[in-house]
Amino acid sequence: MVHSDVERLARVRRLITSGAARRTRQDAYVSLSEVAGACGVDTATVWRWETGRRRPRGETALRYADVLDKLARIQGAA
Repeated sequence: MVHSDVERLARVRRLITSGAARRTRQDAYVSLSEVAGACGVDTATVWRWETGRRRPRGETALRYADVLDKLARIQGAA
């Protein structure tokens, strides 16, 4: 894992902790199951991340960060 990946992990975990990850998803009108499919996990996993019951790790966390970044860009362009 490279330095930029560690920064992305910290950022996505900060978004989860603050509730911004859930708000980003909801503001983009994207469902838990749609995010789960994009990340390659099941819906319950994303729900656990968003409620703080679990933290995404490794490559899955990086995929989640990518999804959140894309959703945020879409919202910014709207």
